[in-house]
Amino acid sequence: MIRKQSLPEIREDAEIAARAFGKFQAQQRAPSLDADQFSAAKAILRQRLDNLRTTLDSYLAADYGVRPSRVDKYRKWRAGHQPFHWFVEFYAIVSRGGFDVVIGNPPYVEYRHVREYSVHRYRTAPCGNLYAFVVERAAMLVARRGRTGMIVPHSATCTDRMERFITMLGRSAGAAWTSSYDIRPAKLFVGVDQRLMIYLTQREATSDGTVIFSSRYHRWTERTRPVLLDQLAFARAEASVPNSISKIGTEIEANILHKLQRHPPLEHSLGTASASLIYYHNAPRYWIRATNFEPYFWNERDGQKTSTQVKTIAVRKTDLGVIAAALNSSLFYWWFLVWSDCRHLNRREIDWFPFDPRALTDGTRPALHRLLTKLMRNFKDHSERKETTYSTTGRVVYDEFRQRPAKATVDEIDRALAPYYGLTAEEQDFIINYDIKFRMGMGG
Repeated sequence: MIRKQSLPEIREDAEIAARAFGKFQAQQRAPSLDADQFSAAKAILRQRLDNLRTTLDSYLAADYGVRPSRVDKYRKWRAGHQPFHWFVEFYAIVSRGGFDVVIGNPPYVEYRHVREYSVHRYRTAPCGNLYAFVVERAAMLVARRGRTGMIVPHSATCTDRMERFITMLGRSAGAAWTSSYDIRPAKLFVGVDQRLMIYLTQREATSDGTVIFSSRYHRWTERTRPVLLDQLAFARAEASVPNSISKIGTEIEANILHKLQRHPPLEHSLGTASASLIYYHNAPRYWIRATNFEPYFWNERDGQKTSTQVKTIAVRKTDLGVIAAALNSSLFYWWFLVWSDCRHLNRREIDWFPFDPRALTDGTRPALHRLLTKLMRNFKDHSERKETTYSTTGRVVYDEFRQRPAKATVDEIDRALAPYYGLTAEEQDFIINYDIKFRMGMGG
């Protein structure tokens, strides 16, 4: 770290270097270029910048416990870290407040896999990915009224480990716009198997603090790629689930979300002493599958009876039917996409789902129990026992479920839930038909 008493000297050196740079630029723009004067100005500039770099390198090395007097170790550290000082390289820009625009496509690399260098004093260090550090640096470099734009993994704004990234995004912008993209049926970048998010920020403060606008989670086909960005729509995002920014792009979605959030989270109805189990698949794509029975699974290596992708939640026996029915609904599927990484169904998405079984009307409760029984029968009728072989576990036998034939029953569940949340006919129709062409295999 640079000592406070050293700052005036460093600033003075930087200003001298900036003047040398100005003289160099003037030589370049001169109507009649004097080769000797140009070469002299360039040499002076190079020397000034080299001196300043050397000074700053020595202070930065001390942060890493490396002393310049240990010549070999210091030389190795400089070669490995290749320090870059924005203050030096862009003094004129940084000194007047920063860049007007910073855009980029940073590396999506886990920090633990990097052996060439280490980073110090980054608030986003616990996020554990290089793109978070790049975005943090960009926030430091942009001017007060500047703008930034980055393409980052979609999980940046919907996973617990990215808490500091989400906090930083909120604090470093007056307004931000985020849009999210799936990898199936088509990818944002052909050949890049990565769910992505594009974000844009505006540093200028708004009257009501930071405002974040979001789009829905986009799925599309290759033939519609030319109009994908033209169809972007944004709505004011919510942040009611910890460490997640909602993915909604329309007023109707915002209204549905507000109605849901009037109800207490499901976590208050889970985990009782005399409990029954609900089994759910934690890697859904177009359907949430929650069952009151354990799906068949067996592997040759250890005779394992439960797939690692099947998790359980404990509920009161009297609530099992209504909770399992709600988790299979299109409403919960929409909720899952709004808040999750859209790849893993984690407990937090279940825990925070607004649903209180005790508040259901006398007519809704038996209807949901009946519909769950009908749905489970449909699952079993459209299951197929399959077999495959993996190098790690050997032969694996499991039941595969086709859930499209059960869509009509899922729709009945959503209609039964609609009065509980106070959904209008339009809102109910939106949920029932949400993502329908991809869910029903009509997206090709």
